[in-house]
Amino acid sequence: MNIVLVGAWWTGMSGIAGILNDLWYTNLVCIDGTQSELTDKLKAKGLKVIIGHGKYKVQLWDAVIYSEAVAECEEVREARKIMKANQKVMVILNYFQFLWEVSKYFISIWFAGTNGKSSSTALAIHTGKKLLPNFWLGILWALVPGFETQSYVINKKAKNDIKTIFDYIFTGKNPASLGTNSSSLIKKRSFFVESCEYKRHFLYLDLNYTIITSLELDHTDYYKDMKDYVSAYETFISRIKTKVLVPKWMKTKVTSFDKLLTSSKMIKEVPIKPIPFTHIRWKHNDVNGALTLELMTRLCKEPKTKILSTMKTFWWLRRRMEYLTTNENGAKIFTDYGHMASSIEFGYMALKHKFPGKKLSVIFQPHQINRIVTGRKDFVKTLNKYDTTIIYDIYAARENLQELIKKIPTRKGIKNIQQLWASFAEACWWKYIDTFESISKIIQQAEKNSIVVIYSAGDIDYKLRNYLKK
Repeated sequence: MNIVLVGAWWTGMSGIAGILNDLWYTNLVCIDGTQSELTDKLKAKGLKVIIGHGKYKVQLWDAVIYSEAVAECEEVREARKIMKANQKVMVILNYFQFLWEVSKYFISIWFAGTNGKSSSTALAIHTGKKLLPNFWLGILWALVPGFETQSYVINKKAKNDIKTIFDYIFTGKNPASLGTNSSSLIKKRSFFVESCEYKRHFLYLDLNYTIITSLELDHTDYYKDMKDYVSAYETFISRIKTKVLVPKWMKTKVTSFDKLLTSSKMIKEVPIKPIPFTHIRWKHNDVNGALTLELMTRLCKEPKTKILSTMKTFWWLRRRMEYLTTNENGAKIFTDYGHMASSIEFGYMALKHKFPGKKLSVIFQPHQINRIVTGRKDFVKTLNKYDTTIIYDIYAARENLQELIKKIPTRKGIKNIQQLWASFAEACWWKYIDTFESISKIIQQAEKNSIVVIYSAGDIDYKLRNYLKK
């Protein structure tokens, strides 16, 4: 049997690959259509990495775990076909279905919301692994230098017991039959995970606590409107077993959520106060800090002062306003994963606060056409705050570009994606580029008194880091 991980470029999937590798699984096959920093990391660990779909032949006895972004790729389709033809149950799970299976055995703490999920998850894992004796496992969607530049953390002393749980998931055997007392493993240890509301995936999970950092309409390729979006969170909250922590201002900012906040005894509204982090920039991180502090006071017996001092030792996440380099002219270059107008706004405020008087330039790679169309006014308002704005080609992910172009009301003559983005940029007095060479030239020529931040969700960050190594 091989454990076939499809979509290995994604931080969550590569994290599962890393966890399984650390738990001594040697039968891992990691597949993706594109080489990336994460596939390079997996290969460096000695894992079998295949770049290109359709090159691996799935077998009846394989376990297949896949990212939703590649749900219809060759390997997943073939696995379903084999299972149907043989009328036999195979392990075929998407990322969140797999985490659902894992969460059944843990005190599961999940971090949700439109912005701040990764930062809150990383901060809580950092604090929990130092203060919680029962912390066993954590996974998120960003690489963290403090976690050996991985997206996960395992309690090394508990690896044998964690592997027992994973063996049960893959084989169907009861933990007791594998030579351990199953009752000692179930819901006794903590599991910290970043969640996602796309297609209501977070409803799979077996949850004890959750933090909701913010709510703003997202994943508009799936959710019809804000009412639909909030309804997913309402169902999510109804399944939490212990407590839901939200910012106290949530009631006023998300009016459609007001009734639930008022009536649910499961929800705790947390006041947001400034936390003087050394390495995390700007006020939006006070939300992540306040919610994590409240969570930790409920999970551990340490005094609040010790919890807070431990939190303050957390440094930073990769691609969350991450400083990369200073060019030969003295301009500073940053990279960020932000793809919502609000996250780009947070970045602007952080840079403006940190570097007053500097010229701020942004290179933005939109992540999905639906997001841009739905939130166009917000993107225009935010991006126009920068001194210079450059629009790069769309990272479409799950979208069919040509079908979307037909449906989008644009100026006459728009026939392809390049024309669509050129039109978008021109209408807002911005510049459109479609090659990485153009990005590298902008970085080279940026002047001393300027800051350049690149917001990207595709492979730009990978190309950027390789370019800067030269």
